[in-house]
Amino acid sequence: MLHHLMVGTWTPPGAIFTFEFNDEELTLKLIKRTAIPENEPISWMTFDHAKKNIYGAAMKKWSSFAVKSPTEITHQASHPMEHEPQASSPDTNTRAIFVLAAKQPPFNVYGNPFYDHAGFGNIFSVNQEGALEKCVQNYEYSPKTGIHGMVFDPTETYLYSADLRGNKVWTHKKDAQGQLTLVHCVEAPDPGDHPRWVALYQNYLYVLMEAGNRLAVYVIDEQTHIPVFTHITYPLIPPGIPNSKTMYRSDVVFLSHTKTYLFATSRANAHNLTGYIAAFKLGPAGNIERQICLNPTPTSGGHSNAVSPCDWSDEWLALTDDQDGWIEIYCWKDEFLARVAHCDVKEPGFGMNAIWYD
Repeated sequence: MLHHLMVGTWTPPGAIFTFEFNDEELTLKLIKRTAIPENEPISWMTFDHAKKNIYGAAMKKWSSFAVKSPTEITHQASHPMEHEPQASSPDTNTRAIFVLAAKQPPFNVYGNPFYDHAGFGNIFSVNQEGALEKCVQNYEYSPKTGIHGMVFDPTETYLYSADLRGNKVWTHKKDAQGQLTLVHCVEAPDPGDHPRWVALYQNYLYVLMEAGNRLAVYVIDEQTHIPVFTHITYPLIPPGIPNSKTMYRSDVVFLSHTKTYLFATSRANAHNLTGYIAAFKLGPAGNIERQICLNPTPTSGGHSNAVSPCDWSDEWLALTDDQDGWIEIYCWKDEFLARVAHCDVKEPGFGMNAIWYD
């Protein structure tokens, strides 16, 4: 069977790359490079609930694209970050870094600026076709905030945000219009942790610490809906590795399709070192039963090393790299990870996250 994936870039010129993976012949090839606005490269992209639109974190803007097929992708709209005047200025380092699409009406899209002037999240409504329409709320974090990842609870009532720069985990509550109010924020367990990514299953929140290079397990309080640290952590780089907080930085964490497994990655800060990919076994309640592996990745991972489990099976995962510029497919079988396909793309900044279309 053939499957298709899309990938963006960290740097200009902007483009969306479509790949075709054959799960019988185990081949992976680039089938389309779709040019998009040149100065709007997409460092993080996601589909809407129906996979009819792609939303992108695109440098100084948030963008949306209609998807008619894997090779028919059309730019619809781009909107600047307007929560602070300095955010959209070419003279500041503020950058759109992460975007999350609601799966329930009104299907708003939630974006996180990063670096300086990133103390607010941006919420956009969408039109009937799913294109970004207008900013409906700039919801507040704190002046020192730098959110890099968010996740909703299963009912999409509560939103959890990993604040890398502020070293916090935030909880917001969503109303019927898709707007947010602050519930609480909690400090990370260690001043040097820097939460970067979050995943959630049942009553457990898994918080990936970029500088701490560990996965911290939280339980969501059923009354307050605030995450509570369990004092359980798992390593995302080998224990005892030299200069761990300066030479390595952990990246993302994602659930497998059946939510039986959890995958997390880390990156190295030098091209002569490798990043790592970890796999965890989850219990039915969402608790981590054990860490299965901590395997080296082919390269440092660059800005990326982002793992993307497919959304119909536990069998296939994509991994992207922007040190050398490639995408790979891995087979997860009997709790072993095997690299089965590889495709090089020698384009500037190639190798941000992969999203599975079919």
